Amino acid sequence: MFGTRKAVVLSFALLTLAVILSCSEDTNYDQRTVVYVGGVNQDRPYLADVLSQGDSIYNADLVTYKLIDDVVREDFIEIEFFNKPYSSVIEPGTGNLGDFLVTSYDVNFIPYGNASVPVPSFSGTTSILVPASGSAIGAILLVPFAAKNVSPLIGLRYSPDEIMAQAHFVFRGHYIQTDTEVEFEANVSVNFADPLLTTADENKLQ
Repeated sequence: MFGTRKAVVLSFALLTLAVILSCSEDTNYDQRTVVYVGGVNQDRPYLADVLSQGDSIYNADLVTYKLIDDVVREDFIEIEFFNKPYSSVIEPGTGNLGDFLVTSYDVNFIPYGNASVPVPSFSGTTSILVPASGSAIGAILLVPFAAKNVSPLIGLRYSPDEIMAQAHFVFRGHYIQTDTEVEFEANVSVNFADPLLTTADENKLQ
């Protein structure tokens, strides 16, 4: 009987060790909750205007472009993050032990067809808290200012040409009060073009 009890205790110890080891991996599904992107730009493709024409497109002659009020704007895109229980057996509730902090991201553009890469890959930092069993909406940089002032995007100004690409995101972060880094991914289609819209036109579209 002593031998049986000893075997049971040993089996329980091995099982406990296996659970601890399985929870030490830096993967999303080894946590109590799963953090993921539930929506990018409200599930719509993103239009990146390479040049904003300001209040007027043409000068008084209605022929030549009015350049004095043209501006270049960086693009920020809206991301919705979800933090949901991975298992219905373990419910993290709404306590801060299940809260997740998104801290950084990488952006990589993959052009469609034979187009040039519109924006070089870059990384950024952020601080978006996604509560346990909840969601959060944040905005991250999609197209830096400098990328619109060099080829190939600068060549799209006052042109009917466009470049279509897929933006691939890799997000990183950690659960509050832990050092375990978790990463997850998302994508969105981006159309780079120069639609000849004034500020008033843009306001009507919003």
